[in-house]
Amino acid sequence: MRKLLLTTVVAIAAAAFAAPALAGTATPFGGATVADGVLVLVSNTSDGVTTNDASGVGLADTGVTTFASLTTLATEFDVTDDDCKAGSPRFQVGVQTASGVRNVFVYLGPSPSFTGCAQNTWLSTGNLIGSTDARFDTSQVEPGTQQSTYAQALQRVGTLPVTSISLVVDSGWAFDDKEQTVRARNVQVNGETFYAPKAPAPLNPAKACKQLRADMGVEAFRMRYGTNGNGANAFGKCVSAMAKLKSGAARAAAVTEIAADARACATAAGKAKGKGKGHGKAKGLTLRACVRKAG
Repeated sequence: MRKLLLTTVVAIAAAAFAAPALAGTATPFGGATVADGVLVLVSNTSDGVTTNDASGVGLADTGVTTFASLTTLATEFDVTDDDCKAGSPRFQVGVQTASGVRNVFVYLGPSPSFTGCAQNTWLSTGNLIGSTDARFDTSQVEPGTQQSTYAQALQRVGTLPVTSISLVVDSGWAFDDKEQTVRARNVQVNGETFYAPKAPAPLNPAKACKQLRADMGVEAFRMRYGTNGNGANAFGKCVSAMAKLKSGAARAAAVTEIAADARACATAAGKAKGKGKGHGKAKGLTLRACVRKAG
């Protein structure tokens, strides 16, 4: 019994002092910044400043040990200035060789040239591990292997320890304006995801009505919901109506629909027939009747 108790105490003590699992970390470098939770990578070689000639983000504590243990490598990216070109943007995986640390490059963009990325459009790489495209460049490890599939890269470097993983942009020099800018989100390395967009907060009735009032305009909003002489009770009536909807998603859909109908009503009212002294009144009556039916 004493031996069992001692064993239990030792096990509990070991668990108490065991190092906690580290969460993945993302460390921007060079000209990289983060705006609204999205990573912004800039390569600007036109301004005489060298610190933003290249930029990237180092991804650490992901549980990756060897190249073969890398099971997920993916991101969503948006080229906002120029294009994908000259090997940028790319993932860069440092591996330890007998001759020192060497990089395996994994190019983004459409195969086989990895150029022609649509501007201002979010593109998904999908999981690049297992890709049959020749987008793995292992030439720093074995010369002449700039265009390799994942299977070929795995054969060459699969057992090598991974020393670093990063996402890099550094080809500003390749464009006429000497600048390349790429945004990135949902950067995935195995079980870790970096720069994941946050889901919008649920739209409660009061927030839905504030948004709707801003979208419709105060006058149309009061016409829609007000029941007293000056429409001063419109907000309360709107909140009551929105509270009857069962979810934030339903309220968001209602706000979009009602605001769009109200804009259409305003356009129709502007075309109301009649000129002169009674025209403004006719326009107002047309708008009121329309917005009350909207949505």
